[in-house]
Amino acid sequence: MTQDSFERFRRQMELMQFETLPLFSKPYLSWKLTTDYIGRRLVYRPETESTMDDARRMLERFRLTNGAVVLAESQSAGRGRNGRSWVSVPDVSLLFTIVLMTESREQQRHLAYVTPLAIALAVEETLAARGGDVQVDLKWPNDVQIDGRKIAGILIETTETEQGQPVALVGAGINVNMDVSLYPEIAGVATSIRSATGIELPREELLAAVCNHLEALHEEALAGSRAPFEAWKARLVTLGREVTAFRGAEVLEGTAVDVDEDGTLVIETAAGNRVHVEAGDVTLNRAQA
Repeated sequence: MTQDSFERFRRQMELMQFETLPLFSKPYLSWKLTTDYIGRRLVYRPETESTMDDARRMLERFRLTNGAVVLAESQSAGRGRNGRSWVSVPDVSLLFTIVLMTESREQQRHLAYVTPLAIALAVEETLAARGGDVQVDLKWPNDVQIDGRKIAGILIETTETEQGQPVALVGAGINVNMDVSLYPEIAGVATSIRSATGIELPREELLAAVCNHLEALHEEALAGSRAPFEAWKARLVTLGREVTAFRGAEVLEGTAVDVDEDGTLVIETAAGNRVHVEAGDVTLNRAQA
């Protein structure tokens, strides 16, 4: 190692706010991938402000390949929907953005439901390989849950290449092996895979499984199949429940009765009116009977 290389390595280590070096193995990830493009390029950052912002800047400065993954151990400005922050814990979480290039904006719409579905399938598959038998549920619009507590959140933003090609930036945060009890600000609503199941998962295997399922579902949806949509819909714990929806300043109450083909939630009010909610927060009002 040259002196310049050593100095760069030392500065990188100083940026890490933890005592032991996190070990995320690119070869291990690659070994578990069955994809053609998603995950085949990995950009790894010990610490960053936001993998979403990193991916956007990288698209502007040099050509990222379709399916590239930007992964960070810690984010100082990671965000979820509506500008909420995401608790970033090094070495026990997966914090990443996947770059997906499409021919049109329309081809990005299904990512809102195939992404949470891919994460749910990946979690179940990786746990099953270790004897775990867990049902992973989805809460509209894109929360991934175990036993009613959130283990993953998703944020999708759009941009384009210099040539004008549409790009979807698919950001996700997954609580893998973290001890959620150490973070009281989220302990009431969130959990981690290890906290919920007692099973510690290799992050490389889980990320590979997410990439594998996402590519398969993405390609299936692009081919016109309804199967990914129906599989997503079947996991929605929101349907059939009394809900309160917050759509900007508007508050809607009623029963979540359906989702449209584009993922819009359909709520039937007490007056019998059906209201379509394209985006917003939804609270489940009471436990399902």
